[in-house]
Amino acid sequence: MMTREEIIRMAREAGFDPHDMSDDFTCNLEDIERFAALVADHEREACAKVCEERQEVFQKYYTKGLAAMCAEAIRARGEQ
Repeated sequence: MMTREEIIRMAREAGFDPHDMSDDFTCNLEDIERFAALVADHEREACAKVCEERQEVFQKYYTKGLAAMCAEAIRARGEQ
């Protein structure tokens, strides 16, 4: 789960000012797409890290490198 600080950082990176979102706040589709891409990148990286953290356990029971291959595949989804 993302922290409030991470969400605010990504919103700023996408061009939003999260502290200036009043009732008349507007944004355009590009801002929303940029924010969505940042959130997706963050989630992919979190999933890939889970695979890497399980690498030792996976190596004990499964093919060596399986978790690393999974992490690489997850990260590659962002390049599509």
